[in-house]
Amino acid sequence: MDENHDEDLSIVEVSEIPQVGRTHVAARICLDILDSARHRRKLYVGEWLPEPVPDGTTTVSSTPVRALDRITLDESGKTALTVVPASPAARVAFVLRDMVALSFGGIAAIVGRTPQMCGRLAFAACRQLRDRHRRESESDVHTRIVTAFWVACDTGDLPALVSLLDPDATTLSDGGGKARAALKPIHGADRTARFMLAALLQYPKLRATLQSVNGKAGLVLRHDTTVSGVVSFHVQDEKITDVWLVLNPDKLRSWNRS
Repeated sequence: MDENHDEDLSIVEVSEIPQVGRTHVAARICLDILDSARHRRKLYVGEWLPEPVPDGTTTVSSTPVRALDRITLDESGKTALTVVPASPAARVAFVLRDMVALSFGGIAAIVGRTPQMCGRLAFAACRQLRDRHRRESESDVHTRIVTAFWVACDTGDLPALVSLLDPDATTLSDGGGKARAALKPIHGADRTARFMLAALLQYPKLRATLQSVNGKAGLVLRHDTTVSGVVSFHVQDEKITDVWLVLNPDKLRSWNRS
């Protein structure tokens, strides 16, 4: 958030703003930040991914919830919302409708679209996320697949690695210009598998541990005691569809605190 936003918010106490007004102000700030972030990402070196979040556990709650409610419960939903191809306006419309229950008329005043257009934007984002969550594997299956993924990587077993990946799997690696990473998405099971094995060959002393990343089982890569990479996954229908590899040291600070 930039300094101008901080100055604007300091003019009045948040408690003095009516709830609807607070929602409007917050949503406008978020929309401005999304637009600004989209501009900054054009200048970013390579692919951009959200900062991975450690939480010290390899499992998530098994309490039954609506698929879309999971977005408010774990960080993986934030990653999904980031990588789903939707405009900033669509993401804001979705959040305000499904999580704040704001009317489309109220959303229209915030995002600068008609109520009808806001409805279409929110529905499109909702449908994409609902489909991802509907097909998402359960936590124990997710953990099993991720564990097998690392075993295949560690042993150099290309056929086993390919078998764990969806034929249309996509890998994004974020080095931010500060660590070696693929500058463009890698598509396909075979290409993803070969990329992972080739990358690991360059770092023979790298070791991985299974840890919770964004609320689900992921891999934390270390050189000695320093975390140099964090890998998170999207698993659906017992196949890995997305691999997100964060290597940018600026995004790994929370993993390297003593």
